[in-house]
Amino acid sequence: MDFNFEVEKLLKYLPPLIFILSSVIVIKLRPVINRILMKQFVKDKKITKGERLTLELSAILTYILATFLFHMGVLQLNPPAFWRKTIDITAYCLYIGFATFGVLKLVDMVINYMSEKTKKTVPISEEPLVETYFSMISKITKIFIVLIALIILLDKLGFNVTSLITSLGVGSLAVGLAAQDTIKNFISGILLVTDRQFRIGDRVYIKDIDVDGYVYDIGLRTTRIITIAGNNLIIVPNSKLTEGVIENALYPDAKFKDSVKIGVAYGSDVELVKKLIIEAIESTQGVLREPKPAIFFLNFGDSALIFQAFYHVRKKDAAYGVKSLINEKIDKLFKEHNIDIPFPCRTNYFPEGVKVKIEQ
Repeated sequence: MDFNFEVEKLLKYLPPLIFILSSVIVIKLRPVINRILMKQFVKDKKITKGERLTLELSAILTYILATFLFHMGVLQLNPPAFWRKTIDITAYCLYIGFATFGVLKLVDMVINYMSEKTKKTVPISEEPLVETYFSMISKITKIFIVLIALIILLDKLGFNVTSLITSLGVGSLAVGLAAQDTIKNFISGILLVTDRQFRIGDRVYIKDIDVDGYVYDIGLRTTRIITIAGNNLIIVPNSKLTEGVIENALYPDAKFKDSVKIGVAYGSDVELVKKLIIEAIESTQGVLREPKPAIFFLNFGDSALIFQAFYHVRKKDAAYGVKSLINEKIDKLFKEHNIDIPFPCRTNYFPEGVKVKIEQ
């Protein structure tokens, strides 16, 4: 008798205890778990993408557990049938939502692991291409996961999923006609990745729309590019990229060929001029030793002897800075060796001479 009394007393206080426990999990347990994980992750003084995804997944799991306990606590109050059904459906929707987010984070973790593992087996120049491939795979996989979760949720809410899918199949033609541009951009996004026109991180110049910048992300419908000039984000439909002309400055070879063109006064020592220009180029930091710089005496200009020297830098980004340093060194060496860079000048010839009348 005493035992039954204790059980009834325990059951009486069970709902508030469960409510308190669910609140403790959200308010107290999640920060504790985060601190424990952070303590393990910061041993190498940095948090990787995989570790950050682990933190996010742990937060989602604590929310699922707290929702479950809260759900069980409400049911212990023995609500009426209508409210009980409403509570069950609400809890089920929360379960599906949190579970979907959890699976998406798991997909990110798996894709990140596979991407990092694949990068170790390819040359450094191919690493951006690996990241681009796995980024596209991740996006497509997530779309299917969300669709499956939506179908499960609709089925729970009482919709006839089979009829709904059939209706969607019948209406797919109309949807396809209405969303031609979206479908076109989606297919173009897949083609951009498979054709290897450019990768995430590449510097590209899109001639049709006069955009120069870095590829920030290749999406299913659009590609995001960060411009060089203003550091702005430009969103370009994928179809524009597959149909347009694109100049890739970093793929397949990141080396950039640049040149300096200069004119010197007539009568200058040609060999000395060539020697000084090559000396300025080779002594400038950022110029590659191979291929070696080359200089050419191009032509006889209107007021100068024209020379042009070619050299290579590691990336196009460094070209402006390197050229500035080269020009400064050329100017200094020419002044030290008394080589003039002439101003443009013209000589006027008058066959009959010029008569000048001077009035006092």
